[in-house]
Amino acid sequence: MDYDIVIATRNRASILEVSIPLMVKQGLRPRRLIVVDSSDDEKAARRAVEGVLAADPIDFEFVRSEPGLTRQRNVGLRRVASPVVMFPDDDSLWLPGVAEAIMRVYERDEQGVIGAVCGAQSMEAPSEVLGAARRVHDVSRADKFRLQIARRRYQVESALVPDPFVLHGRSRWGVQPAPAWLPEENAVLVEWMTGFRMSFRTDVIRRSGFDEAFAGYAVFEDVEASFQVMKTNLVVGARRARIFHHRAPSKRANGLTMGARQILDRAYVVSRHSPPGSAARRMIYRYSQYKVAQYALACHESFGRQRFRGAWRALGSLDAMDRAKPELLSQVYKRQLGICTE
Repeated sequence: MDYDIVIATRNRASILEVSIPLMVKQGLRPRRLIVVDSSDDEKAARRAVEGVLAADPIDFEFVRSEPGLTRQRNVGLRRVASPVVMFPDDDSLWLPGVAEAIMRVYERDEQGVIGAVCGAQSMEAPSEVLGAARRVHDVSRADKFRLQIARRRYQVESALVPDPFVLHGRSRWGVQPAPAWLPEENAVLVEWMTGFRMSFRTDVIRRSGFDEAFAGYAVFEDVEASFQVMKTNLVVGARRARIFHHRAPSKRANGLTMGARQILDRAYVVSRHSPPGSAARRMIYRYSQYKVAQYALACHESFGRQRFRGAWRALGSLDAMDRAKPELLSQVYKRQLGICTE
């Protein structure tokens, strides 16, 4: 079974020189690489891609697009010809065996009940590119700390203030019987996929595409796509497919927008996929209050203060999101986002 790779990128030429070789040198190589670029300097991004592929040729297409993560992914999706498509971020660093582990799950799924497979987050970058990755940028101490405490914090949150995404994702695990062979592949059902390690059956993700209501720097567009798949299919995590996310230390959105989107984007996804009265809907306001309280504790710098302000404003928009008719939800979301970030 073949797979294509689609990478949406913007102003990140240097990290492409690190991430792409790890993808094309997999034991199971992609049939095609599609890079969808919205960089201010197109030539720099194109040179980076062509430069790394000169030493290891593969069929590829470099496509220009207007900015916007969901828009760029849809542009790439329209060019996919293989039955499986992988959507790594431009800073996703694949360890050896990623492609084999993911594709093994698809190949064993002869009934087609699995619509998407994600890799597992690695805590360490691949050793062969660690130096090169650090020359591009080093992962911030804050991000390293967040990775270290994420599991412990998740356990506490799950007991006291469960994430509405978790509640909805688990409610969909029964949409199809889980294949009995999943443990043999060290694969498990997951509540959703994180964007830097996503893959899909092409025909399944094409039914919905990526929601372009998430304009610009998207938040939770990966969760929304996961939930679209989970209407009819299972979403599985392949634990042997280990991927390191070499996050840039710079923020891609200002604090006000980031804070508002963290609240509103979650409410939008939950309102779109969870029916009124569901556990996820009932938890959205309480969970949002918890996030705002977290942001209130991080107001020692300008970004943190702006993020808190945006999230606080968004709390007042949750009722409008909850009451919105399904056909008007995206319009209500965009209007409320504009109000909270003006």
